[in-house]
Amino acid sequence: MKGKTDSVRLMALGALDAVAAGKGLPKDVLERSAGLLEQRDRAFLMELVYGVLRYRDTLDWMLRAFLKRPAGLKPSTINNLRLAIYQITHMRVPEWAAVNESVEIEKTIGNHSLVNGVLREFLRNRHQLLIPSLQDSPLRHIAISTSHPQWLVQRWLRRFGTTRTLTLAEANNTTPTLTLRVNTIAATRQEVTEVLDRLEIGYESCQYSPHGIRLRENIPISALDPLKGKVYIQDEASQLAGFLLNPQEGDYCLDACSAPGGKATHMAALTADKLNIVAVDTSKNRVNRIIQNARTLGIKGITTVVADIREFPRQQREFDKILLDAPCSSLGVIRKNPDIKYRHSEASLKQLADYQLILLQAVSGHLKKGGTLVYSVCSTECDEAEDVVKEFLIKNENFCIINNMDTLKEKYAVDLNDFNYAQEQEGFYRAFPDVHQTDGFFFTAMTRQ
Repeated sequence: MKGKTDSVRLMALGALDAVAAGKGLPKDVLERSAGLLEQRDRAFLMELVYGVLRYRDTLDWMLRAFLKRPAGLKPSTINNLRLAIYQITHMRVPEWAAVNESVEIEKTIGNHSLVNGVLREFLRNRHQLLIPSLQDSPLRHIAISTSHPQWLVQRWLRRFGTTRTLTLAEANNTTPTLTLRVNTIAATRQEVTEVLDRLEIGYESCQYSPHGIRLRENIPISALDPLKGKVYIQDEASQLAGFLLNPQEGDYCLDACSAPGGKATHMAALTADKLNIVAVDTSKNRVNRIIQNARTLGIKGITTVVADIREFPRQQREFDKILLDAPCSSLGVIRKNPDIKYRHSEASLKQLADYQLILLQAVSGHLKKGGTLVYSVCSTECDEAEDVVKEFLIKNENFCIINNMDTLKEKYAVDLNDFNYAQEQEGFYRAFPDVHQTDGFFFTAMTRQ
């Protein structure tokens, strides 16, 4: 058993190194690493990798007290130390096992005597490590205890205040379970829940999406194989964007940044596959994912195009409905990809906002008069959301926000009142992980007058 555990720890180190080197998202790296691991070992691997990523800055704060020159160490050595400290402080792993295995691993990659010395010094003196109190320094307390960058915490403190900022940061460090969207072309929610009952998989109906089901426990995706074609894994907030678009049978629709196709296939399902959808994305590999997902769900009304939407040629017919789920910082999905919070800065948000405005301007030219354009991003930050839309509306006086909440409630039983954040702007909707138990998400609908 010891050998298997050692191997999993080594896999975790390799996965952390790969994520740090930009070789993929955590889930993709783990899929490559996990192979045919048994469920217990797979769960241990996931906990190690995601745990270290969630609390990276907290772990580094602990290590700094015992490392004289951390900048001189190999990235693998730093990750090895993080793994050991995480096991000691957050998992029920015997301290001796965490230390010994990290030292053994380090013998093959670096300075094992340093790792041994640092970890044993940590065990002797960790009780002396005191995080600044919330009362004395809300910024440092939240940044250190929840492992969020100070620039982001500072923004939230100004926007939400201390209590809410701490709640949001803590929610980002929770592990979300899968949320399913029922493919209403192939099944009803009741038919899907009957299968889940037979599989003995716990679930609850989503509160806001009538097509959503949230699982109560983390399971391997392969456990859902009996539901293939009947469900699609999609966050509840993301599902709401499809309803907001409110497609009608026969509509000509553009999904401007479509991969992997979740929203396009939802649009199709809302009209029993009686839409003409053009799904555009920038690479053939990404477009192939749209094709595969549509095929699995039995949807035939989607035409795919490999193109940069900024250069997408005018069509003979203008679009009735356009969805722009714009590329963004993804700061709303930190729960699923915790490394995201270390990738960005305020400067990168500004660059993304400039790009998003260009995309919004580009797609708006394809919308017919009276058509609907939905703009969405999986970000918590106003720079990429409200601010982009407001600037677009200033530059395009022939566009305005649509408030169609009554229609959505009557047609789909979808109530967006809980997402009309702080009543800042009627028709601006926001979802937060701490409030709605969804991804952080912004969405709004506009029309060309």
